[in-house]
Amino acid sequence: MKKNILIVAIASLLFSLSACDTDDRVKMSDNYPTDGDINYGIRQVMQYDEVNINGIDIASKFKFFETFKLTIHFTDSKISGVTFTNGEVPFSPYNFEIPSGRVDCYLDTEALPNELRITGTEHVIAYYQNGEFSIPFKLDCHSLDYKYTFKSINQ
Repeated sequence: MKKNILIVAIASLLFSLSACDTDDRVKMSDNYPTDGDINYGIRQVMQYDEVNINGIDIASKFKFFETFKLTIHFTDSKISGVTFTNGEVPFSPYNFEIPSGRVDCYLDTEALPNELRITGTEHVIAYYQNGEFSIPFKLDCHSLDYKYTFKSINQ
């Protein structure tokens, strides 16, 4: 009886380990378009500090966040470019300048979380994790951190 329990326990362990492929859980879905664009808008803007470690959503407090847009361009089912529109937001989440219009980029799936990078540079535009694009950033106050999280607005 003990031998059967041990065999079942080992088989269960091996089965659970083989079913748990962590890379597939964080990589972008294969269901994205072959060629085309997906438009994204801000779903939330989280503000973090040492008191609010889970963050506070401040997107509804400032209407200019509604004007921020990100368009991801696909070619052959892979991300090939991005168009970034800061809209009326009075600051940039980046410490580098993004050229206007379409910028060639790629999704670095070797990094976890996946990184949306400008082609030919080390500049990260956004991170892809748990099915969402996000952009962490800082403003003038060093004790506060922020993060944009996006939703598709194609519908």
